[in-house]
Amino acid sequence: MRRIVVALTALLVLSLGFGPEAEAKCGVSCLNRRVMQLSNGLTRAEKAIASLKQTVSQQGQTITYQQQALASLGQVGTKVDVLYQCLFEVPITQYGAPEEEGYLYENATETFKTTALDVPPFEGEPVSFWGLIDGCNTTETAGAKAVRALAPPAPNLSTLLQPQRRLFP
Repeated sequence: MRRIVVALTALLVLSLGFGPEAEAKCGVSCLNRRVMQLSNGLTRAEKAIASLKQTVSQQGQTITYQQQALASLGQVGTKVDVLYQCLFEVPITQYGAPEEEGYLYENATETFKTTALDVPPFEGEPVSFWGLIDGCNTTETAGAKAVRALAPPAPNLSTLLQPQRRLFP
């Protein structure tokens, strides 16, 4: 970089020294002043370049962080795409009213009437509610470790898997 400065200074001195008007308008002190001005301008340019180099470096880091963030979003996007392809809405109809009619359920200590769910109901039957099913899961038998969910697991999953007796007012 210093060689460029020296070469530019020499070129300036030579061009000013050999010009026809240089002798009449500018002497040695004038040339020294011009060289100082050019040197100061070069120093300012070097500082500006250093500052811009730092800015570019910081922007490079920012771009790297943003690319990492986008990559992690890409993984989430992939999961969302899989869910979109696998989850299906299905109509569900509830049959029975335990206080009047229903289906008998028997456990070790008691037998009681309860309701039943039909997924999906036959055409023309009323829909009690809509649910989501995983159309991509091909597992034919349930296993304790086969349970997976989008939300955190329930504190006591075994009680949630048991049939529940509904209490009506």
